[in-house]
Amino acid sequence: MALIEKIFNPISTFHYKRISRHLKELDIEKIVDIGAHKGEFLEKMLKIEKVNSFYAFEPQKNIFNELSEKFSKNKKVTLYNFAMDKEITNKKLKINRLSTTSSLAEINEKSLYLKIKNFLTFSKSNFEDEYEIQTNTVDKIFENISLQKALLKIDVEGFEMNVIEGSQMKLKEIPFILLENQFGNHFKNNNFKDIINILSKQNFEICKKFIFPTLHYQDVLFKKI
Repeated sequence: MALIEKIFNPISTFHYKRISRHLKELDIEKIVDIGAHKGEFLEKMLKIEKVNSFYAFEPQKNIFNELSEKFSKNKKVTLYNFAMDKEITNKKLKINRLSTTSSLAEINEKSLYLKIKNFLTFSKSNFEDEYEIQTNTVDKIFENISLQKALLKIDVEGFEMNVIEGSQMKLKEIPFILLENQFGNHFKNNNFKDIINILSKQNFEICKKFIFPTLHYQDVLFKKI
């Protein structure tokens, strides 16, 4: 996996730098990073000087340890070692060989996207392990924290709808959302059109798309209208 990460890290760096240049122009002071992984996105966004608070969520135990080593001493950053969902409960997290693809969502074993991932990990299956984790909601965690000048970034491998459903109260405050949209059918019951529809009911519209250089997904920026 280290080799694959070495290949993708400079590509991800280029991608997130491009996003950060655009976000610098937005009126935001906080960033909520759901699916922070090792802090690839967070590291680039910390360079936006006007953003003074970062809230990063990562449920994978070993990945969270790496995230904590990098950012626990940064006073701007608050770290959480659990997943965001539509409810407060416990669920089984599926851990994959390629850690960026680990998810609470149900995988579609027939997907072309999954076959490509398996090829990249030199295995017949990307799946490695699973264990129970705690979940919470955006509405509960930020119940007493204003998100009126915040960007909500969601990268949770097919579990985006659950996170959004657990954010219905705070979406009334949040002006910007950045969502990962994978090309293909990697996960079951995961239709990006459904996400667009539910966000449109909260008066959000798409304002920018950032296609990842390898063309297998895009990050989509929504703004409140």
